[in-house]
Amino acid sequence: MAPITLYTTYRTPAGRAVEITAKLIGVELDIKLVDLVKKEHLTDEYLKMNPQHTVPTIVDNGVALYDSHAIIIYLVSKYAKDDSLYPKDLVTQARINALLHFESGVLFARLRGTLAPIFYQGAPSVPEDKLNSIYDAYVLLEGMLQSDYLVGNSLTLADISCSTSLSTLHALFPVDADKCPKLIAYLSRLEQNLPNHKEYNLDRAKAAEAFFKQKLIENNKAK
Repeated sequence: MAPITLYTTYRTPAGRAVEITAKLIGVELDIKLVDLVKKEHLTDEYLKMNPQHTVPTIVDNGVALYDSHAIIIYLVSKYAKDDSLYPKDLVTQARINALLHFESGVLFARLRGTLAPIFYQGAPSVPEDKLNSIYDAYVLLEGMLQSDYLVGNSLTLADISCSTSLSTLHALFPVDADKCPKLIAYLSRLEQNLPNHKEYNLDRAKAAEAFFKQKLIENNKAK
């Protein structure tokens, strides 16, 4: 099988979810880094693949697909040797899908909403309401953790997807162990049991943290 082309950036949680999923199911990726600063995501060529001009985008045998949640379901449905990451049971799928929506609509949305003003608009600090929205998301996750993983006692696509935004959020705005002990235990469980978690999540989260702190310094100097 020819490698699937993945257009992504190393900082985006969504692209990392695709990379982790591909690793877990043994799918080879030909990674093409998209320079957002140079607006490579707005070229005519890219817009033909993905009119939403987001990352990640994949091209598999000439077919372009975008949105990480759609991509990872596609990859496991087509290429995984079993259905452990996305079981065929409809109730389990519905629960996983709910967490995929939670990742995009809550975790990633609040991460992006907090960082975008600092990265792109020169904001010198994080407003308290943005911080509170992140801590509220942690509390929601704490309530969802009724087993070892987000859906049952084994890894699923819900964990892969949520781990990407969650690892970056936790690096920047640490989870309070007193308020969310189950979430802290879950983060430790991911570190031990999610393959490539250090490479794709923890290391890149540290890089994002360093970039975040440097931008805050630069933005405050520019005031």
